[in-house]
Amino acid sequence: MVLALAPQDITFWEITLAIGAVVIVAVIALLSLLLSLVRSIDTNVQQLKDAAQGVRSDTANIKVALAVADSLDEVAEEARRHAELLGVSAK
Repeated sequence: MVLALAPQDITFWEITLAIGAVVIVAVIALLSLLLSLVRSIDTNVQQLKDAAQGVRSDTANIKVALAVADSLDEVAEEARRHAELLGVSAK
């Protein structure tokens, strides 16, 4: 029983192992790049979430502000009517 390989078989296995090593290095590099991109996206999403919470807190009372704006229009109209009745020119 002979356990030795022919020279062309040895060359074949050396080439196969070299290609395998190159593929493994490429996969490691691509996975590292993917991990870096995912971390970057995660950081940006966290910043966006913080900004969105700020906007939410800034606009929490928007209904009150709109109601006040409507009331101010009514007050201005009433003041104009009073000025007309009193004969004061409203500018």
